Amino acid sequence: MREIHTVTEAWDFQCLRCLHVWEDVYEACHADDGRPVVWRRRGIVTTAPWADQTCPGCSAPQVKPLPARGRRDIPRVPPQG
Repeated sequence: MREIHTVTEAWDFQCLRCLHVWEDVYEACHADDGRPVVWRRRGIVTTAPWADQTCPGCSAPQVKPLPARGRRDIPRVPPQG
């Protein structure tokens, strides 16, 4: 039986059209082999942070994820099960 671990990750994004920058927090459920199984944002299953993003400011689909800027103080999600 595989074990699933949930990790909270903060992702930064920038719109390439209007240059708006924002952050979103995701929960990544990883299998014991390290591959992501499920991504959640605000408790809802979603695509990976680097896929299918649109700008909340101008609705443009030209969005890029930005590299992490170091450790953030994000509450840890307890393991499920």
